[in-house]
Amino acid sequence: MKRIVLLLLWLPLIGLAADMMTPAYYNGDLEAEADAFLDACQRIEFHHPLENERGEKPSFDAPRWGVFGAGKGPTKTEQHHPATDLKMDEVALYAAHGGMVATFHDAPKYRNYISITKIITDEDGEELGKLVTLYAHVDLDLDETDGLLLDGKTVEAGDLISQNLWSGTRGGPHLHFEIRYYRPTDDGTEEFYGFRQTVPGAGDWPYGKWDPKHGYGFGDPKTHGLIFD
Repeated sequence: MKRIVLLLLWLPLIGLAADMMTPAYYNGDLEAEADAFLDACQRIEFHHPLENERGEKPSFDAPRWGVFGAGKGPTKTEQHHPATDLKMDEVALYAAHGGMVATFHDAPKYRNYISITKIITDEDGEELGKLVTLYAHVDLDLDETDGLLLDGKTVEAGDLISQNLWSGTRGGPHLHFEIRYYRPTDDGTEEFYGFRQTVPGAGDWPYGKWDPKHGYGFGDPKTHGLIFD
């Protein structure tokens, strides 16, 4: 599989971008390892995060401002949305892939969110990086009251991970679904290198701000077979 072209400019006519890889992707002497990692990630097809065990999905909407790669800011070029926002009347969220679950309460950027981390290895078992999906604006307090306690547990693709969205989210209740590609040395925290969390002086790139200390990039859901149109 050919690697995604680094720093592909945002496509304003359709509001979408390819996987968003930062300038740090090709820094250093690990280009071959980085490409092997990204290729391995891109071969993984995801379970739809709204699809239940019977193959049913509720009605949902992906607003234009919430599609992957949508421009943000006054001129729509200062930042680009690194995820997909899905609005719906009912909610049950399912793991897009297998991995280790972490839950985060009262986070500054997402309030409550769930992450699932899958370690990607080469044929010799050496870690190439981490594939992480993030499910934000959930109500973990209600989930835990319902007995859904997943922090530190391993799930498989299609397992139930949340039954509640947070009602106070700006723009109304919605799932913020995000795909991240991390280097082996990154620990998968929400700070990543994204936008408002960027460290001072990290610099601009076509998608906004980036932090060279963290991660490779954000993944387009379509790379993993997910169509939210």
